[in-house]
Amino acid sequence: MSGWEDVVTTGLIGTDRRPMPDDLPASWAADLDQELHPAHAVLSLAARHRAASRAGNPLRSCPPAPVAPPSQAPVASFAAHKILARLLSPPHVDLLNLWLAAAVRAGQRASATYWTPLAMVAARGVELDRAALGTAIGERGIWFLEQNPQWARLAKAVRSAQPYDPSPQHEVAAIDLAPEAVWADPELMMRAGTRWSKELSSTVLDIICSGRLQQRSVRYAAAVGVRLPLEHYELLRSALSTPTGLRSVREALLSLERTVWVRMEMQSAFTGEPIRVDRLELPQW
Repeated sequence: MSGWEDVVTTGLIGTDRRPMPDDLPASWAADLDQELHPAHAVLSLAARHRAASRAGNPLRSCPPAPVAPPSQAPVASFAAHKILARLLSPPHVDLLNLWLAAAVRAGQRASATYWTPLAMVAARGVELDRAALGTAIGERGIWFLEQNPQWARLAKAVRSAQPYDPSPQHEVAAIDLAPEAVWADPELMMRAGTRWSKELSSTVLDIICSGRLQQRSVRYAAAVGVRLPLEHYELLRSALSTPTGLRSVREALLSLERTVWVRMEMQSAFTGEPIRVDRLELPQW
């Protein structure tokens, strides 16, 4: 008996009845502290032998890890991703949908850095456009979602979503709305696209400024913000320059202006064209 068997025997019988062997292999018993208590020396040798045994054994074979598909579309600009970061904290789902749509139209994709926060927003509800998300993160991004079991349902929904149509769907109005009809029923605005006439945009802003919506003003302004044509920003500037004594109206107009302005920044970031209008001195969003 030699080597490890001697150490085991010493441990079983006891170091007071059997001395420690002195001819152990150098691979795991070299330079043992001779001043150690014999019982401690046995435990130390056991730990060394275990480490040497595990290090010397070949790893179990396993199937190769899945390989992610290659990225295709170019990554969106740094400026576009700065806007995306703002829209994610806290999440502004309507504007996130606009960002994803703008990225698809520009033939660009979201950086992998933002796949996880986008997936977390999408997993909380159905408001984030699955088709736009899948196209904006690409096949590689969808593969990334599929690797997380907690996102299995989301990944399936994104993969099965129809390919996103990059044409601006909102350019054609769902119905032709007369300003008088919207003034009578402000909620009709929700049924229109965003190719609004200047008169219709003015009417919607007048509704907000009138204060008739009261506490609904901010919610209404949020819906207007993602629809108001960017070329009608001057109408919004005029509305903001008009004094109002109602706090709800002021908050609604400020919220609306911030939404429209971030849409302008988004358009500039994806197209490279500068913003050609001046902004009012307002608190930054």
